Amino acid sequence: MEDQFEEKLVRARALLGDAEADQGLWEANEALNQALRIRLDHAGAWMLKSQTLSALEDDPSALAAAEMAVRLAPQRADSHFVRATVLMDLACYDEALAALILADSLANEGDPLIEDIYYERGHLLEMLERSDEAVTLFEEGLERFPSSSLLRSGLEPLRRSRLRHRLQVIDGGLILSKP
Repeated sequence: MEDQFEEKLVRARALLGDAEADQGLWEANEALNQALRIRLDHAGAWMLKSQTLSALEDDPSALAAAEMAVRLAPQRADSHFVRATVLMDLACYDEALAALILADSLANEGDPLIEDIYYERGHLLEMLERSDEAVTLFEEGLERFPSSSLLRSGLEPLRRSRLRHRLQVIDGGLILSKP
């Protein structure tokens, strides 16, 4: 039985990773349904189901699956991270930010998920028009992950935007000071 469960999870991961069309996503979802019939108490399967449903743009169902993962594994950073990404898709930004902060507090040092948490938190702060906080967060992330192209990709547009804003203010001041 355990072998069948693992086979279904491996198949779902492969289909989700290779899915270029909805058909592959639906097949991944079916493989996950079969896996969950074998082991309903597996948080990782629920997280994968949430990601699959999110890719299918069924955000309410994706949230339900993420909530089940959190219920089964409340001390796992990845369950809260998956929930946060769905909450972002649903425009529940304050809840998403809280879930990302919780995921960050639960992540083990050296966990590669931390880099993604920094990116999503920074992106979310930017969406909430809290650009200064987003810049600070991206910079903190780059201190921990200096070679992260992901974090650089989040930070650079914010830096350019700040520079453009400063130049507009300077330019505006120059125009006003002319006779």
